[in-house]
Amino acid sequence: MLCRVCGLKPIPYLSGFGLMPAASSAITCGMLSPRAVRALFLGMTFAAAFGGMARAEGLGACLWSKLSAAEQSRILAAYGRDMGAGAEALDKLKGKLKVQAAACAGRRDVPPDWVQIAAGSQGVQAYAAAALLASRHIERAKLDAACTGAPANVAACVRATARVAYFPNGLGCVDPAASAWLLKRVGLDQSQQPAAKQALYYFNAKAIGEWGDKLVATLAAKPKG
Repeated sequence: MLCRVCGLKPIPYLSGFGLMPAASSAITCGMLSPRAVRALFLGMTFAAAFGGMARAEGLGACLWSKLSAAEQSRILAAYGRDMGAGAEALDKLKGKLKVQAAACAGRRDVPPDWVQIAAGSQGVQAYAAAALLASRHIERAKLDAACTGAPANVAACVRATARVAYFPNGLGCVDPAASAWLLKRVGLDQSQQPAAKQALYYFNAKAIGEWGDKLVATLAAKPKG
């Protein structure tokens, strides 16, 4: 089912998922068709479980809140065109996001890739949630409930793939049944496009953002940079 992200080398898969521009980190998603996977996902991952965020407010949510309404609107409009455009729009704000990351995380040593991935995960969630609400009347709370209610095998698949966003040497997980379970939980199936693709974007983005929060939390054991 899911996604891969690399560190600094360009990987063609992930730009399609809208976290980072194609020349940077990347992610792929077996939850989607192989062709979509190749065009897709750059920079997102999930934490140790679907539910628990490592921080009261995750890094991605904090970074997103630091953007102005106009900046958010431009990014969401870009995602509406395609995931690559959204990633490029976000990349133009990387200087601002880097500065804000220090305030959000309470330290200055959060790796730049993590910052972009965290912000991208939040942007993709915002875009996908808005699109699904408008087209299918699926509320964001229902999407989140699908994550928290996932059975052990689905959750494990998501976790495995989400981890690859930050650790590209991992294998991730390819399990169409896991994708199908999540889609069914929100009343969709793969034939219902583009809603199914948008829902999978959301699940992956949420997972990747939560993984990022876990990684930031591990920095707490180190002296602040």
